[in-house]
Amino acid sequence: MKDELTICLNRYNRAMPTVEVARIPVPDRISSASSPLVVLGTSGHAREIAWIGEAAGHPLLGCLGPHRPADAARLPAPWLGEDDWLDTADPSVRFLIGLGDGSARARIDRLASRNGRRAGSLISPAATIGARCSLGAGSVLWPGAILTTDVRLGRHVHVGTGATVSHDTDVDDFATLLPGCRIAGSSRIGRGTTIGAGATVVDNISVGENTVVGAGAVVVHDVPENVVVVGVPARILRSNHPAVH
Repeated sequence: MKDELTICLNRYNRAMPTVEVARIPVPDRISSASSPLVVLGTSGHAREIAWIGEAAGHPLLGCLGPHRPADAARLPAPWLGEDDWLDTADPSVRFLIGLGDGSARARIDRLASRNGRRAGSLISPAATIGARCSLGAGSVLWPGAILTTDVRLGRHVHVGTGATVSHDTDVDDFATLLPGCRIAGSSRIGRGTTIGAGATVVDNISVGENTVVGAGAVVVHDVPENVVVVGVPARILRSNHPAVH
């Protein structure tokens, strides 16, 4: 296979589906530096986002969600209250969603965005971002994440530790790229889709929405929506129940 960085393929020119998202140009790594941030969630995923905020020089106000003493005791930021705390917070407060499941992020985003509440975003100082990349509101890049050039992330996309996304790739809203996965150039990852840890999507591939690519899988052909694919090369294992967004 030719080096993906030397391949010239037609770029996706269509607009991302969520056109109201205010895209954040990089390298503005602390995208909401003038606005206080809170994380919706108290799990390990939320703790990692709080840690990224600390590393980026932007400590969070705290975390929101059901009070579970075991989780609250390990939070690196204060537990502020239940999710409805946000309803009466100062209008300048922006939110991040500390959940790994994309369909859950979509549901919580819909609730949290009521009354015009805005999402922030975070980029680890250990992430690498090339020219002309853009991030949708709520997106988070973990340490070691790499976006090469002309990459577009939708709303509340989470790019895990060591995940790489190559040139001219679109990653739609609420997608999750787990640690160490690799997305080659001119590909498209659908809304709410999860790319498993260590998986590879070769160049010029489309992966449908609400699809799960299993850990370590190698995707060499387009994948439809609402399925789970596994293996090398990736094959459909079963259907994936459509998420309600």
